[in-house]
Amino acid sequence: MKVALYASNHGFGHASRISALAQSFIEFGIFVYLCTDRPQFLFQGLDSQFVVYRETKIDRGVVHKENLISDLPATKAALLELFSKREELVAQEVDFLRDSGIDLVISDIPYLIVEACGFANIPIFGISNFDWYFVYHELFNTDEDLVPVLNTIWALYRRMDKTYLLDLGSRESVPGFKEPTEGGLVSRTKNAFKDIHNQYKINKEQKILLLMFGGEGKISLPIKEICEAWDGVVISPYHHESMPRLINVPQDEDFLSLIHFSDLIICKPGYSTFAEILTMGKSMLYIPRKNYPEERVLIEGVKHYPNALMVEDFPNQVGEIRKLFATISKTDYKWEASNSFIVGDMLNEWIKIQFPKDRILSIFDLGSNNMNYLLYNKSRSMVIHRFWCTTGLARGFNNGMLADQSMHCAILSMNKLLMKDKHIESHKRLIATGISRKAKNAAKFIESLSNSYQIKAKTISAMEELKYSWLAAQEYMQPTQDNVVIDIGGSSTEISWEQIDGEPTGVSLDMGLISLLDEENLGNDIIAIIDTGYSKLPQFNKLRLIVVGLTATMLLHYIRSVPIKQSNDLAPNITLKELDDFLLRISNSTHAKHKEKADNNWEISSMRIAAQIIKLLLDRYEGLDFVVCNNGISMGYAKWIK
Repeated sequence: MKVALYASNHGFGHASRISALAQSFIEFGIFVYLCTDRPQFLFQGLDSQFVVYRETKIDRGVVHKENLISDLPATKAALLELFSKREELVAQEVDFLRDSGIDLVISDIPYLIVEACGFANIPIFGISNFDWYFVYHELFNTDEDLVPVLNTIWALYRRMDKTYLLDLGSRESVPGFKEPTEGGLVSRTKNAFKDIHNQYKINKEQKILLLMFGGEGKISLPIKEICEAWDGVVISPYHHESMPRLINVPQDEDFLSLIHFSDLIICKPGYSTFAEILTMGKSMLYIPRKNYPEERVLIEGVKHYPNALMVEDFPNQVGEIRKLFATISKTDYKWEASNSFIVGDMLNEWIKIQFPKDRILSIFDLGSNNMNYLLYNKSRSMVIHRFWCTTGLARGFNNGMLADQSMHCAILSMNKLLMKDKHIESHKRLIATGISRKAKNAAKFIESLSNSYQIKAKTISAMEELKYSWLAAQEYMQPTQDNVVIDIGGSSTEISWEQIDGEPTGVSLDMGLISLLDEENLGNDIIAIIDTGYSKLPQFNKLRLIVVGLTATMLLHYIRSVPIKQSNDLAPNITLKELDDFLLRISNSTHAKHKEKADNNWEISSMRIAAQIIKLLLDRYEGLDFVVCNNGISMGYAKWIK
């Protein structure tokens, strides 16, 4: 699935929200296009495998003069120029949407893209705390020249398929949105923060005051007096002359980390600034702009946030500034970001538009090291979306028990995907394999997952897993050959083939990527272990080996340097020579080329073991290649389920 996210070419707030939504889509395995002209540093941290930055200018916000005062003549001129290029801009976006195969467009809050989506027949959702009609209508309420332009903007917004009104907004601030859904707060988030203290040589005992005014310039403040009044260091991304306790940082610095380590932020009202401060529970002192309609709804939105204080006229005396700082509250109150809820709801709404009344399945294949996810349209026998996450569930397995740490890490890894799917109206099924058949405490773990996310769950037998692997690979089979399907998991490997009566049979071998790596670390000969497992197989005269699931996808990624996202759309044959070359390359002690691709050394080692498993099977039956089948048992189960 591909989503195009359009951010207004105004300030940093719209782009920051789009960045937060992009991260949430990527966590679900969705490829995103970022369509804006905002600086690329606003999107730092997004997984480059799932994102393309596409510079485009399709709207214009408000032009500001010094101290962020609205420049109405310049704004009017910019709007009229934009509409003079309307036909050209719309045609350009129609071509992009069609050529790129975009499934859904999210607008925050360009309006001309609505017209392009109409021509391209692609659903478009709007999201914001205000719309441009609201702002322009107030700024130009006596300018008759702009009435046709404003009416067009309003009418385009009304054509959006779905709209979301964010916190720090109101129904009055989105007059163009038709029946908007309340969406909560959207904010960029991070799991780990840059060590600002170490980078800028700040003593951890020193308090940090951060100045930030977004992407529309700065406000004149008595910097020297602020530095004298503040008991700590002052950080600013704006150019100031050198003075004690002032640290100048680049404008593309990691502001999430700066906010995280700050004790107080001085800012202007701005959605992304407020949202990031609110979700981290930081204290802020904000200075409103003059004659800017969005200010009212932003200020109204934070009036119950206890750590915020508005100052219309900032004092310029050190003593007065100290008194001001002393009045600012610091509590533990935080707002929760709604990124996952909004993205999950967007996906559900898109499915209802595209596939009304169809039967939708969400299948979760919980293996020993990964959870594979399949969103499947049963009514049309088509894949809507698929993705996976690494859980490491079997790591640390000992004395027949899953390790507590492994279960905890697995939940954290799966949660982002599960929370989004929770909002999709689908029949949800979880099938557990491999280590779940062995672990004494697996049943309790799976029951907990089932209850938390309202998913019907079961641990399937080895023979059921064989059957689903076979069904997943059926479209890749040849009637004139001995089709053999192998599913290499973390704790077990299933091999299936066709009986005389046409029904599949096979064996489940008690070996997998995790268990074989454990054996190797103990000094045991894994080649001998694999060969012993293969001794249970019958004779095949004309082997057609089909490797299914995530292991096949990852091997294609490593052997041919195919990006993961593209791997899902391919089903090539990989030759024995390619396999041998890969094993030779990966045997190099540095693993330099492959370390760039891998999240960790474990992944490199697991791919080496997977290649050895396949090579030994090809050698045994004089096979020359194997077929990559990205479908796994989740697909087989989706085909089998009634």
